[in-house]
Amino acid sequence: MMLETLQQKDPPSEFVDIAERNRKNESLGMNCGERVSQVEDYAAAQEEWEAVQCVEPILRSPYKEDLHKSPKKFINGSSSSPAKSPSMSPQALAPNVRITPHTDFDEVWDFFTRQDMSHVMGSIKPTLERRGVNGLFRTIFGPKKLKAELVDERNLLFAIAQCQFDNSEPIHLQILQTVYKVLTGTKIDCPRFGSHWDVIGFQGVDPATDLRGVGLLGLVHALHLLTYEAVLPLARDIFRLSHDQHSQFPFMVLSINVTRISLQTLREGHLNKECNSRGNVRHVLNEYFTAVMFHIYWIWKTECKTIKDSGFLIKDAEAYCKRNVKTVLQKLQAQLRKYSHQEAEML
Repeated sequence: MMLETLQQKDPPSEFVDIAERNRKNESLGMNCGERVSQVEDYAAAQEEWEAVQCVEPILRSPYKEDLHKSPKKFINGSSSSPAKSPSMSPQALAPNVRITPHTDFDEVWDFFTRQDMSHVMGSIKPTLERRGVNGLFRTIFGPKKLKAELVDERNLLFAIAQCQFDNSEPIHLQILQTVYKVLTGTKIDCPRFGSHWDVIGFQGVDPATDLRGVGLLGLVHALHLLTYEAVLPLARDIFRLSHDQHSQFPFMVLSINVTRISLQTLREGHLNKECNSRGNVRHVLNEYFTAVMFHIYWIWKTECKTIKDSGFLIKDAEAYCKRNVKTVLQKLQAQLRKYSHQEAEML
């Protein structure tokens, strides 16, 4: 199966059959009332979706001038205020159809800084334990420690990775809808459950089930990739490649894998030097995540890789990027400058 080759570092594969797991969960403890409620919710969402006319995806948009703009500019032509959904008359919308405003990384980060995260802080593992001979060796020859004033910021990132998707939390739904709508170019909200999620590279009818191991941070990293104007052209190139007939791969599954790689790199201290130098952790992690995405994309594209190569490619990319943090960050910046020059020439 195509998706099963995008594996975690150790078997068994993290990417299992979602439908099979859902059936097991139902047999283990879901009562009849909960099943009926889930079926009713899905049916209602499907009815809403079918009542709406689809919008042409961005990747096939005839508006070439919009291809390198940020999602905010694509939606409302302005980046001076938080992204708003396009105005539509009530008569133009089917009953129960929603248009959730877009969000971005800064808004989501501000949200989490105001939350009480004590319920997950006890379970985070932001560093490797330094014990025995290996611990002594790492202390002497390993990466430098993170500055004390940056520890809380680092820990919050690991806490976000412990947070599970919550359907009752509006900003969680807002992140998910933003990711989908920016990638596909649709303006109205899509149903919470359904097969449409595989268009952007989720595996089943519920994207939340794919966030194992990285929690909500898996969505937050994708959000950064799609709402930070400088890297949006790269995001679109990666998404195009993911739908290429020869090179196709599940975009969001890859993104979630790279979030895992980024967290582990931060945990092992390989980003400490860069974080200490900049006095920041979240932006360094975002940039490193983007750099690893670019590294994988470049190899996949230039060496004509296929999904069969993905397991080895991801493992090799993880090892290389950990050893060469500065190099991969520099390569990313060089590519972003190329995008900037191309955009300038189009104007």
